[in-house]
Amino acid sequence: MYRFKSLIVMVTVLIVNPAFAGQPPLANDGELNVCTTAGFPPLTYKNNPADDKPIGIDIEVIEAIGELWNARIDYTITEFSGLLPTLGSGRCDVIISGIYINDKRREVYDGVRYMKSATVIVTKAENTTISKPGDLSGKILALETGTYYGEERVGPLNKKFAEIGSAPITVQEYPSQQGAYQQVLGGRVDATLTEEAEGAFRVASLRNRLRIAYTWPSAFTYGIYMRRSPANAAAVKEALSTLRKKGFFKSLAKKYGLNSSIFDVDYDS
Repeated sequence: MYRFKSLIVMVTVLIVNPAFAGQPPLANDGELNVCTTAGFPPLTYKNNPADDKPIGIDIEVIEAIGELWNARIDYTITEFSGLLPTLGSGRCDVIISGIYINDKRREVYDGVRYMKSATVIVTKAENTTISKPGDLSGKILALETGTYYGEERVGPLNKKFAEIGSAPITVQEYPSQQGAYQQVLGGRVDATLTEEAEGAFRVASLRNRLRIAYTWPSAFTYGIYMRRSPANAAAVKEALSTLRKKGFFKSLAKKYGLNSSIFDVDYDS
């Protein structure tokens, strides 16, 4: 009889709390602390600097995951270069902030893909001297500190330029992507590199002042990063799969004017 009552209690818990099976240890206390920059529209940003909470694609994704886990979301806002150190120190549980999945970051952290991306070159609207990566020879780029662009885009280009005797690209780094755009608009640099959706958002908001000069063919994807934990990573994958089945990502793509295929990624890859 005692065992039978225990079974009833266990079944009742699972029915009352349907998120129980997929809730990871990092959200067991009912809170999920999220690191983000809040300065990378349309993925994560604030309409007004004084706003308490960021908005954007990334924020809607993590809020939807939090709802599945019955977890309240708290945000830690930091510069991009501070995201991984803040995660590593334990001051947040996950990162979602337009941050790419790559092997180097995965040597230390678990990363789960959720969205495709591509890299673009953005210049002033009247700048017609740059239309492809080869045109960056001898030019000055403004890049956000901590992004992958210097290592994975500029590095290979400069190696190629050295081989053919062309002038290298000079890189200047700034704490935010907004700061990089200010350098472009002020004519102090020739261009910046950024993510496709972010670049399109900036160009649309600064009509006739900026243009996307080139888009790299890309297999890059954004990821949700967390400290090493098979249980946590599995729960994030499960949550993303649940949201996909519910049609969440199709609705999100429509809201932001994106092709829904941008969210067709393999969570296990």
